[in-house]
Amino acid sequence: MIQNLSNKTVQIDMTRFSPDGQALISRALDYATKAHKGQKRRSGKPYITHPTAVAETVAAWGLDAEAVAAALLHDTVEDTDATKAEITGEFGQGIADLVDGLTKLNKIESMPQAEPGSGHLVMTSENLRKLLLASTEDLRVLLIKLADRRHNLQTLGHLLPEQRLRIARESLEIYAPLADRLGMGLLKSEIEDLSFRYYLPDEYAALEKEVRITRRSSGRYITRLCHEIKTTLAAAGVEIESIEGRQKHLYSIYKKLPKVDGDVNRLYDLIAVRIIVPDVAACYQVLGLLHQHYKPLIARIKDYIAVPKPNGYRSLHTTVFAVDGRITEIQIRTPEMHAEAELGLAAHFYYDAQKDGQNYRRRSGTTVLPTNLGWVTALKDLREAASSGQDFVEKAKLELFTDRIFVFSPKGDLYDLPEGATALDFAFAVHSEIGLRTLGAKVNSRLVTLDRHLENRDVVEIITRKQAAPNRDWLGFVRTTTARNRIKAWYRAASRGTNIASGRGALEPELRAWGYRRIEELPKAATAALLDGVSAKSWDDVLVMIGEGGLTVGQVLRRLFPTTSTRQHADHRIVTRSNKTGRVLVESTRLPYTLAPCCSPVFPQPLIGYVTRGKGVTVHREGCHNIPSDVDRLAACTWELESQDGGNIICQVEVTALNRVGLLRDITSSVAKQGLSIVGLESENIDEDEALVRFKVEVADLHELASLMRQLQKEPGIRHVANLNT
Repeated sequence: MIQNLSNKTVQIDMTRFSPDGQALISRALDYATKAHKGQKRRSGKPYITHPTAVAETVAAWGLDAEAVAAALLHDTVEDTDATKAEITGEFGQGIADLVDGLTKLNKIESMPQAEPGSGHLVMTSENLRKLLLASTEDLRVLLIKLADRRHNLQTLGHLLPEQRLRIARESLEIYAPLADRLGMGLLKSEIEDLSFRYYLPDEYAALEKEVRITRRSSGRYITRLCHEIKTTLAAAGVEIESIEGRQKHLYSIYKKLPKVDGDVNRLYDLIAVRIIVPDVAACYQVLGLLHQHYKPLIARIKDYIAVPKPNGYRSLHTTVFAVDGRITEIQIRTPEMHAEAELGLAAHFYYDAQKDGQNYRRRSGTTVLPTNLGWVTALKDLREAASSGQDFVEKAKLELFTDRIFVFSPKGDLYDLPEGATALDFAFAVHSEIGLRTLGAKVNSRLVTLDRHLENRDVVEIITRKQAAPNRDWLGFVRTTTARNRIKAWYRAASRGTNIASGRGALEPELRAWGYRRIEELPKAATAALLDGVSAKSWDDVLVMIGEGGLTVGQVLRRLFPTTSTRQHADHRIVTRSNKTGRVLVESTRLPYTLAPCCSPVFPQPLIGYVTRGKGVTVHREGCHNIPSDVDRLAACTWELESQDGGNIICQVEVTALNRVGLLRDITSSVAKQGLSIVGLESENIDEDEALVRFKVEVADLHELASLMRQLQKEPGIRHVANLNT
């Protein structure tokens, strides 16, 4: 216990600090008390009650003397005449940096909103950016800020309604999820319930009243159940350290109500029993005894000891038909697990082992974070890779605030990924080199596409090639920042020549849908428009941008062929293969013609006609090798323009693939997913390992055909896709 200058007691256990630490905290308290003298909180209480409350929380969490001192001083530079230079001279650089980091956050929070409704999101994003950037340098900034937010929420009732609403919403969206990711379950629940009260006051009041009635009737039941469990375990000779009832927090109940149609009584875990036992072996022994005594709901047995949650939470959960058949959740854990579940990072040996403060700063590089806090290191990498502050915020939200899933490697190693992650994200989570060398993937022993979304408990196997060969298309579906950054970094590191070759290799196969095999065959006007549109000086510059991932093939195609981007915006009526709609103009006139079967031209490919005696004009695709060399018989041909909507075109596609069961099903499924129709299909076996599939498909234009070809290329075992009309 220490006392400030006003003889107000501050509840800090000083015995765990060294004499130097105790002296440091006492000096910080004296300094803060003098600096805030005469200042009042909105509640009317002396301002010093706020920093002392924050310091008490920080000390209770087990942080070092530097952090406690910084908590006492955290508002001095912002709200008094104190300066960072003064703090540095009086308390050292470490504490000054902590106070400075917290001061910058406070400045952002105090910014006025630009306008109602819009300012909140801007301010929240900036708060998050500042908070996370500071946390990558020193985790104590984040923890002190969480303690600061906790006390502000406890006194939120003294602020204006619009201020209460903003702070409550920000706390639910940012601070509660951060506490959860740090494993600080008790703090997360407290922040949520305090925020819920002011963010949704009507819903809070109604739910609180309903739950209060339910809890009153549940008290006797919990007492009876705990006594029965203690008797059962004692009879089996099992020692327990404690057993108690646990009430589910209000906001957690509120989030689950939609799943039970708003009926609180249908929530099985509204109340629960928590049993603390000496060791892990006793956890499983108790679980077995409970299942012998009470019938369990098999689907609700959860082993978070063998498979911890992403934030490090460990415990056994089971739901049983307990006394009088009442469905009740029971949690079983050790004292260490319980401390970690309640206090998270603050309960970890990471703080117990290092009290000098120096190694808390991530820049020292001398300390390894707990496994479940790897996201802090990821944030540092993300900060360096992000193209802008907003880019950093959006990617950080993905890493921190999305729901998580657990997946396994074939050897049983556990990986934590955001919901919606793909097989390719898993590959990069295993190792960046594995990701870059990925060739294919199997999920639960079945071959899948790399963009397949993973689900909880999937077992994922990655098939690799010998050399790294990432595909730019991967950037279109990877979910994690790690995967995206590694792919982009690989392309940036590649030489200009490599990127030119890579870009050419990606673009030219797509051009075949328009009848061009090389970029040099493209019309000069189209090339000039593309270069101007992407601010490039040459085709090599464009290919480098494609190779680096800064420009997609789709973007290039839409600049090269803008009039066929969609059916709705096409300037030409598209000619169908049956010639039911649209025409070709020969020398700008409607003359009889036939489309050459050798090249089967389709809109918008350039055309040339050849006059055959007695047969009229045969229309070829420009550049067709079967056009006779007699230039006197050549005729200028163009597609006829129509003002109304055009019809579809029918293109023939050839797929070369691994001969396997389900190949035709996967091909037709891909076509159906694109909303297209197959008008004819045939297949043959080249040999026992390879199959050839040809089909005709009805598409709106060649952009749609190119999209289909890209989708087919992603299917397992597909080796080559070609447009036979070119």
